[in-house]
Amino acid sequence: MRLAVVDHGHAPSEAAILEQIRERSGAEPLGVVKTIMYRPEIFGRPFSEALDVVMRGPSDWSAGERELFAAFTSLLNQCPF
Repeated sequence: MRLAVVDHGHAPSEAAILEQIRERSGAEPLGVVKTIMYRPEIFGRPFSEALDVVMRGPSDWSAGERELFAAFTSLLNQCPF
C-alpha cells in the first residue's frame, strides 16, 4: 500500500515532470517513479545513488546478470519490474 500523498503530493517541479510522463506515455507513471520523485532529497536521490552502485558498481556479476536477478526477484514478489 502506498500513501496517497505519494500519488498526489509532489512539489510543483516534480508534479510537472510526472504530468509530462502522463502526456507522453498516455499512462500513469509507475509507483516507483512517483515514490522516487516524492521528496527526492530525502529518498529519491539517496536511493537512486545506492541503486546505481549496486547495479553498476564493481562486482563479480555483470550488469546484465544483476538486472536479471532484480527482474526475477520482482517476479517472485509479484511486482512488475
